[in-house]
Amino acid sequence: MNNQTRRLPRLPKRPENGLLAWQATVGFISMVYSPDATLTIKVRPEANRHVWESSIAFGGRHEDVTGRANLAEALRDLWLELEGKFEVFPSPNEAVRKPANYADDKWIDTDTARTLDALIDLTASVFTDDWRLMIVYQALDTPSQRVKVRLFARDNEVAIGGQGPSLREACRSLYRNAAPQYFLNAGRLVGDALE
Repeated sequence: MNNQTRRLPRLPKRPENGLLAWQATVGFISMVYSPDATLTIKVRPEANRHVWESSIAFGGRHEDVTGRANLAEALRDLWLELEGKFEVFPSPNEAVRKPANYADDKWIDTDTARTLDALIDLTASVFTDDWRLMIVYQALDTPSQRVKVRLFARDNEVAIGGQGPSLREACRSLYRNAAPQYFLNAGRLVGDALE
């Protein structure tokens, strides 16, 4: 290196998938703009399919998208909605973490997708068309409380939650906490079929 050579700062690594990018974005918003930043994702049955919604809220601002066919679409469209109305990342270095330009199969890692899909399939088979799952992410200091997953079913008669440091762990926690309800309501389905 000579006196004319300048060392450029290293760019942060791009998150591996869109959900991790959203989590990094929520963390950035919490640090820079408002500590109450919250990403919410919902899935529910509608006309023999699953419908996805997502929203971001912070400092009195709220953006949401509804009626999407899958998680990737809900997260991608939410970013487009937010980015069109608010400049989240003021510099290119920070913008590396934005939740954009991921392929449809790169919005969530394979293991988490399997766990979430299994939870959705089980929930749909037990509660048929009267359920919804809500996923909430906040960049909290306590990692085990960052992701919360809630199940609401049977006209909100069933309301159970789980939490963890990742979506996969929160889904597992919800399953453990909701297992008695899954078994009880699966028994109702068998009983109803026998009548």
